[in-house]
Amino acid sequence: MSRYKRAGGDVFRWPDSPDARKALQEWFADASATAYLSGDFLDFRGADLSRLDLAGAYLSNSHLAGVRFEEANLGDANLTNAELRGADFSFADLAKAEMVGCSAGKALFRSARLFAVQLDDAVLEGADFRHAILNSAKLYKTDLRGANLELASLRWCTLGGTSMPTVLTGARMFGCQFEGAKGAVVGPVLVDEEATRSLGGAELEAWFSGQGAEHVQVVG
Repeated sequence: MSRYKRAGGDVFRWPDSPDARKALQEWFADASATAYLSGDFLDFRGADLSRLDLAGAYLSNSHLAGVRFEEANLGDANLTNAELRGADFSFADLAKAEMVGCSAGKALFRSARLFAVQLDDAVLEGADFRHAILNSAKLYKTDLRGANLELASLRWCTLGGTSMPTVLTGARMFGCQFEGAKGAVVGPVLVDEEATRSLGGAELEAWFSGQGAEHVQVVG
């Protein structure tokens, strides 16, 4: 039995917008296995959609600033160019979600599952990714200034083309691609497949340089 919810009675707080509320109600009313929430360009502000099964939802260009998605399922969802500033995705499943160009400054992704998520050209400044799983994620030309990826898993992900995050303490970064990455980071970082080799300071800076990120500066 799924731990995710799929009924109107499971909504903690409905969005303020009547159009967004109607889209949710129509989705709940469709019991077919292929039904997806159609919320492109809608305004869901004010909503708490925690624990809902929103897999495959269409939310591109939607306004989701401050919306709560704690422990929700957003796997394969389309959040392209969505406004996500301050949204809470703590413990949510966003595996393989399309989030290219989204604006998610100060958003919370603590302990979220972001396996193979597409975050190219996204704005994630100040976002909290502590303990998140970002294995195989794409973050090319993504603004990660001030983001916190402490103890996150970033294996085989792509980071480059713009400023790197600030805090990487304890992050797992085996197999990453960093071409064109730049900025100041805080280590140490676990760099081997078994997550047993921890590098910091000059050693970590040399490791970044060897990965094609010679403009990354280690400050801690």
